[in-house]
Amino acid sequence: MQMTEPKIGLALSGGGARAMAFHLGCLRALNDLGILERVQILSTVSGGSVIGALYAANDEPFPAFETRVRAALARGLAGPALRTAFLTEEGLKALLCGMFVGSANLLFIAFTWLLWLGSLLLPAGMRPRWQMETWHLPFRRFASRTTILRKAMDDELFKGKRLRDLQGRRPLLIANAAELRTGSAFYFTPNESGSWRLGRLARPDITLAHAVTASAAYPMFLPALDEELPFDKRDGTRRSERVNLTDGGVYDNLGLAPLWPDRDPSISLNVEPVDTIICCRAGYGLRHDPPSQFMIARLKSAIACIHDRAQNAAMKRLFELRGAGKLRTVILPYLGQDDNRLKHRPPGLVTREEAYAYPTDFSAMSEAWIERLSRRGEQLTKALIAEHAPELAAQPPSGHSTEADEDNEWRRHASIAGSP
Repeated sequence: MQMTEPKIGLALSGGGARAMAFHLGCLRALNDLGILERVQILSTVSGGSVIGALYAANDEPFPAFETRVRAALARGLAGPALRTAFLTEEGLKALLCGMFVGSANLLFIAFTWLLWLGSLLLPAGMRPRWQMETWHLPFRRFASRTTILRKAMDDELFKGKRLRDLQGRRPLLIANAAELRTGSAFYFTPNESGSWRLGRLARPDITLAHAVTASAAYPMFLPALDEELPFDKRDGTRRSERVNLTDGGVYDNLGLAPLWPDRDPSISLNVEPVDTIICCRAGYGLRHDPPSQFMIARLKSAIACIHDRAQNAAMKRLFELRGAGKLRTVILPYLGQDDNRLKHRPPGLVTREEAYAYPTDFSAMSEAWIERLSRRGEQLTKALIAEHAPELAAQPPSGHSTEADEDNEWRRHASIAGSP
């Protein structure tokens, strides 16, 4: 019997507009069950950061919030980004910066390769010991397709709101990005932002659009945000660091990193203990890519394989922590869920096969797809809570399972998450 109120952390995964629609349904289910208002930490990645930031900044009843999200999905972000590119100063800046930085990088690469080839003509003992891998150009990419997207998000969704405007609100928003130079997670929150490698960000004026764009800058299509930022270090000093911020899915596409129960507050930022994790995963089901006969296709499939395995390992770790007693409850609404394993299959279930194939971009989404994806998110969330944690709901769902049934189901899910 649970004697204390659970400390709930909610993670919203990446997955572009598909994730936004799926997560909308998950949020609707949690709201219906009286759980959403009790969530203390909201950890988000990429597409999950877009809807998560909209929810964290929301001052309206849930139906009004849902209407705004549906309208945003129907408009998409591709159109506003194109208008920003062609009709604003940001587009011109990005064009000029791309031409300058692109040309400079090509010349720089050609120069270093010529130096390397020239050194091979010298006797081994006379070759200079240059460490050319540490050389870099002295200027930053100050504008790009990513800054265009940031402006479009600000104009279209966030209307100039800043992270500090969310101070004191619950749930605490943590938008996850990846810092490429140090290979570390970079967290944006209303309280403190930064990385354990770099320190606390000493800028209180970060916009919500900036944090979300950094979290959602898919590296295959969008350059990293290249910035010089001030950080407060552990030794009490303040120093500027050059950072390259990209999609948080590169580091952790499920958004679980800030929620692990074994984080050390003397090292990590934003340590908020939770004992219950609801992780909404909007990834694909089982992949079956076409044959990879060319380099780009091979690399794409290889990256997807690494990406999927990292997410499966994180899911497996969730169940291991639950089995070890470090987490009270784990709920995993997963777009690619095997529907045959649902103990309480809802009537009219939107199946995996009907919903999994939507792309991850931010193009305008049809009403039919919004309904399909959000309905599946709602159905899975309610079914899994009824099966594994009916006590979480304000009014417990029907179909309580026995403790033995729950333990067997946890083990089966854990073995599936880690299976080859």
